[in-house]
Amino acid sequence: MTTDAQEQEVRRVYGEIAGVYEAFFPSLHRYEGRVEEFLGETVAPGCRVLDVGCGPGQLTRELDPTVQVVGLDLSPEMIELARRGRPSGEYRVHSYRDALPRDLGRFDVALAVGCLDFCDDLTLTLRHVSEALKPGGRLLFTVLERRPGLAGHEEARRRVQTADLEVTLYFWSFAETARALEAANLLPRAYAHAPGWVQLLEQQTMHFGWWDVERR
Repeated sequence: MTTDAQEQEVRRVYGEIAGVYEAFFPSLHRYEGRVEEFLGETVAPGCRVLDVGCGPGQLTRELDPTVQVVGLDLSPEMIELARRGRPSGEYRVHSYRDALPRDLGRFDVALAVGCLDFCDDLTLTLRHVSEALKPGGRLLFTVLERRPGLAGHEEARRRVQTADLEVTLYFWSFAETARALEAANLLPRAYAHAPGWVQLLEQQTMHFGWWDVERR
């Protein structure tokens, strides 16, 4: 399958579930307060926050009104929900394969949580996000981590069934992610291997590598 075809499938899947996504959010995600803790540490009044793969914008919606939020997502339906939830934010449909538009400027803080699962070139995508951060800017991101012996996480890629489509998930080893960070000029600050989201059709918890990194 071509990358374009994969992206179209992901866009369609998330467009179809946009209206019910937040109703399922507690069961789809088990973030255990990690996002809130990171934002509480890094976000100050008046700073700029980039939310990559923002979905309906639930992770940044309640930030201080003085914080400038920019959200990017593949799905126009998700972008529309994000705009409704935080009218002061700026939201755009954007591919994770493309560099961020220069007119968006630079950011103090960025999130890429639960969205790089569909990314087939981790180094390229992280480089795009890194280039949008100010020096010293912080990024919290997740990847599905490939680990021998952990059910569903042994292979580099996996096709999974959604309601009426299959999409490809990509799994990266710890070493591969560390190399991608080096190439993207990002310095690791903290790491955890922990639950991410639940594959509902199989009732299987998928595990993330959680990375807190800093732009050099």
